[in-house]
Amino acid sequence: MNNRYILLLLCLSSFFSFTSCDDIVNYNDGYTPAEQQNNSGAPVIKAVYDVADTAFTTPITQGTLGQTVVLVGENLNQVQAVSFNTVACDMKNVYTMATRAIVQIPSKLSTEQVNKIEYSTPQGTCNYDFLIPFPDLIISGLACEFTNAGDSATVYGKNFDLYDFEGGVSVVKIGSQTLGVGSVTAESMKFLIPEGTPENTNIHFSWQTNGVSHEADLTFRPSQHLLFGDFSGVSMSKDGTLQMAIEGDDGIGASAWLNQKNMHFTGHYGAWAWNTLDLSCNMIDVVVDNPDDYVLKMEVLTNANFPLTEQTGLQFCFNWGDSFAWNPANGLGINTRGQWQTVSLPLAPMATKGISEPGKWQTLRIIFQPHADYDADFRLANLRIVKK
Repeated sequence: MNNRYILLLLCLSSFFSFTSCDDIVNYNDGYTPAEQQNNSGAPVIKAVYDVADTAFTTPITQGTLGQTVVLVGENLNQVQAVSFNTVACDMKNVYTMATRAIVQIPSKLSTEQVNKIEYSTPQGTCNYDFLIPFPDLIISGLACEFTNAGDSATVYGKNFDLYDFEGGVSVVKIGSQTLGVGSVTAESMKFLIPEGTPENTNIHFSWQTNGVSHEADLTFRPSQHLLFGDFSGVSMSKDGTLQMAIEGDDGIGASAWLNQKNMHFTGHYGAWAWNTLDLSCNMIDVVVDNPDDYVLKMEVLTNANFPLTEQTGLQFCFNWGDSFAWNPANGLGINTRGQWQTVSLPLAPMATKGISEPGKWQTLRIIFQPHADYDADFRLANLRIVKK
């Protein structure tokens, strides 16, 4: 191609380039995106929808902690603050346009049941009635019911962090004494048991939810329910190669002393080796009319290197009925790492032959049949039958 043709092509290319630019129409002239539009007045909320309701078919009048919702209304841009029940939303999670705002309800709410959304922009503030039922406090039980007086106890449950136990709005008491509270999380709370607190003392919890008063009681060191007490007068029979000794706190770290006798299981066991321990004595003064309404409770302590799992093969049965195979923590296993922990097992599956009447002879059989070679080092204590 000679130079004249090259020059001609360059000229034509330049010509069409310039004429094309001149003919472009900018259809965005005068257009402002919805999220940048100025407000014409104070904000207005007309309805609230769950974020999944993209067609806005079903407005909602109440929400839950952490739920993401869409506020529909007017003048919702340039938002400065949004709050539910006086608790501010994280503004990093708020997205707005002129007629909508996507917000996340805070995961923690004030105990003040204002039940309103407050929405603020430079042009003003609006309030919108919106109910968030305050989650109830659920008290499941003590981590160890046989914590010693003078020590810290831990109670498990749900929503402790939503209730002001530390500030005295909600309280824990023994008698008339309010207990000091600390280390509060969503699922647990610690408090100090006063020195000298006697066994079988009630620990009383009181709180309010949505303006309604609630209360619950747990028992500190419930020794009145013990089936075998200090094991005096209890007949014991072992079968197989079971190694079990009745011991005190010797050999246990001082922070875990129980001040009760315990059964210490040790030894090496082959897969599917059959071992039993029969504990027999007169039934205590408790009438078990319906085993479905009761549990077998005990304290468990494991060496950190020897957790209890389903493979441990522990089973329990009363009076030669069917045995209940214990699957600790529903398959997760239990490793108490040298501390005592209270566990509850359903009574009915291990009491198919019933529970003896008070004063009548009764036998609890503990079966130990590991599913694989197993080195044992765990302790059981304070076996007791308690109503749910």
